[in-house]
Amino acid sequence: MKTINLPEHSITLSTPRTRFRASLLLIPLLLLGPPHLPAQSAAEGARSGAGADASTAETGTPETRPEKSDAASLRLIGNFLTVTGGRTAHRELRNVVAEGQIKEATLQRRFKLIETYDGKRHLTYEWTHLGRPRRVIYVHDGLQTWSQVLAPKKEDAKAYEGSDGTHFANQRWLLQPFTLPSLADYIFQYQGGAKVSGRAAYLVKAYGQGARRSWFYFDKETFLLIRWGGEGQIAGVKEDMDYRATQFKPVGGVLLPSQIDLLAENARFGHIRFERIEVN
Repeated sequence: MKTINLPEHSITLSTPRTRFRASLLLIPLLLLGPPHLPAQSAAEGARSGAGADASTAETGTPETRPEKSDAASLRLIGNFLTVTGGRTAHRELRNVVAEGQIKEATLQRRFKLIETYDGKRHLTYEWTHLGRPRRVIYVHDGLQTWSQVLAPKKEDAKAYEGSDGTHFANQRWLLQPFTLPSLADYIFQYQGGAKVSGRAAYLVKAYGQGARRSWFYFDKETFLLIRWGGEGQIAGVKEDMDYRATQFKPVGGVLLPSQIDLLAENARFGHIRFERIEVN
């Protein structure tokens, strides 16, 4: 286990004896140079959290989807792909299978996650309640999103709708929409500077089809993706739901998160810990 201590924050990287060892230690030297970012207005700074800690993107005002992604956003995404394994390695990554534990408030469950390069997701939760095993699956097959209770008694599958279903379909844990074909579903726009856990970051907003909106925070020094999210729902109330990566490890030539904090309106309410990750 190799820990790289960065100013105001530490990001832990699990680095076995692979070609990643040298590249991870030299991350600041491998960057493509700072993106040519536009000047940031005071209004943009307030919206993106500049000078404050971890602000989510504003979602209350309806927005028009831009016609195309701006150069600054694409440069940031390119830097991210470079420092986490390279464009070729990311393009060759077809699917990921991961297992581990997730804790949300007091509820702790085991999970098995499958994510594919084209945006499909399959998530299985298992836990015990009042001495009885419970098992539920959530699926986004590219067109529809649905869930099904498998235990203690199998039930019919049902549509997974509303903010919860939209968040599940669009917010990945491991495979982000930064390569084709998923890349083509989004328009990316640079929003300005922000801070995540005291670290300076760049904020990019992603406009999906319809009203889908996501946001991504790239660390200013390393260009790692350290926070991302979109609108979700807790106890029937719509909230900005984010993921904050705190540990990373190389898997199959690509650097992936190995531990993630769960955030609702900037407050941590749980975590995801990956115990096994396999690719392709």
